[in-house]
Amino acid sequence: MSLENKSASYIFHLLKKGEISARELLKDCRERFNERDHKLNAFVATSWKRAEKKAKKIDEKRKAGEELPPLSGIPIAIKDNMARRRDTMTCCSNFLADFYPGYSATVVEKLEKAGAVIIGRTNMDEMAMGSTTEKSAYFPTRNPHDLHRVPGGSSGGSAAAVGGGIVPLALGSETGGSIRQPASFCGVYGLRPTYGRVSRFGLVAYASSLDQIGPFAADLDDLWLIFCHLAGKDERDQTTFAGKDLKRMGENFDPPGLRVALPREYLEKVEDEEISKRLEHVCVSLEKAGVKIEEVSLIDPIRALAVYSVIATAEASSNLARFDGIRFGPEPEGVDNWEDFIKKSRAEGFGEEVKNRIALGALVLSSEYRKDYFDRALMVREEIRKELEELWQRFDLILSPATPTPAFELGSGMEISLQKYMSDILAIPASLAGMPAISLPAGLNEDGLPLGLQLMGPMWSEPLLIDFAEFIKQITGFGAEVKFRAEGGSGS
Repeated sequence: MSLENKSASYIFHLLKKGEISARELLKDCRERFNERDHKLNAFVATSWKRAEKKAKKIDEKRKAGEELPPLSGIPIAIKDNMARRRDTMTCCSNFLADFYPGYSATVVEKLEKAGAVIIGRTNMDEMAMGSTTEKSAYFPTRNPHDLHRVPGGSSGGSAAAVGGGIVPLALGSETGGSIRQPASFCGVYGLRPTYGRVSRFGLVAYASSLDQIGPFAADLDDLWLIFCHLAGKDERDQTTFAGKDLKRMGENFDPPGLRVALPREYLEKVEDEEISKRLEHVCVSLEKAGVKIEEVSLIDPIRALAVYSVIATAEASSNLARFDGIRFGPEPEGVDNWEDFIKKSRAEGFGEEVKNRIALGALVLSSEYRKDYFDRALMVREEIRKELEELWQRFDLILSPATPTPAFELGSGMEISLQKYMSDILAIPASLAGMPAISLPAGLNEDGLPLGLQLMGPMWSEPLLIDFAEFIKQITGFGAEVKFRAEGGSGS
């Protein structure tokens, strides 16, 4: 029985009734992995033996009549920057090539407690620094809809694994737009929760005031299901909050009268006419359904990008100072003092993108430039947050494109390089403000590439975001575009 394109909730229903076993689910998943991942390169490591043991235990519990948690038997992938005890974790960097954490991230513990079967770790841009998953120390991941194109980044492996139909659910992490942008490029749903809603304990830090873990899914109910299992206060992460109750309106959701802002500055950054047309179509459909939509002036995304670039690199230079070759990392030969030892270790262990961002971060934190760059960026970040808080006095949600373009081609030409740095520009304001946002599919263009839209809401508004995304799906027919186009290239 093939369960491709079936929701996690439906799969669990079959498992609970005894119509399929957890081991059969895992076998079905592994067959798709074997068929596709040698071209997609979504995974950097798998743990089939460990997954088989977990699936066997689930089957034994079911046969014994024990109550099964709601993610039991569901194959799930995690990004390669989340710790899992007795498993590798490399952040797709040579610096951590032989690192095995002695503990598990809180999100991993929660998934395993909920019965999920983790099948492996997904590819990413090294240390989460990139927008294409081409900066991985291993290989580039490819878009399941066109193997000549990028899946987005830095969580491109997770998005491709879901968009390519290998797993129904996956975890990613986001600093600027590393969940929403690849979700848009791969035609699936991606949720960035409110900052502090999900524990970051066990996540390798990029920029601690921006980082957040979130899920990818091909089904909104599944997205909600996994999010509910991830959310909650964690004593090991002092930035977490209990937040508001996790409760959706479901069938009682009544969208007429909701006020939705359409930021013109976002619309001006869109380079693809088809994306603009899809957004217009959605707006017309919403207005017919009684939703009030108004175009507004909001934060210029270019300004937000500049602020983000300063803060993220500054925090990265501080966070990555621990990677010195002493506690872990490559041990260089032929050096006779600590300073040269650390320099050579970092030079050999990190790729160019990571080194460039560390250098930029160190520069903006230096005594000569800190006041003009880092301190000023913090002030503007607060202005952005306040501007959004004021907007919530008049509107319930913000609707916009998720990215300026569909997925672009793999490569390093100047035009494409500029696209890479601008591709998550529309996601950054929510990250700076710590507010939740979701990327949702808006169909395919003429080339068969997914297009995406974005919803942003105030703090703790994840239930509203998912309910409204479901409403958009109902009135437009736009849903996840799970597809593996095998003829699109030969992989790396």
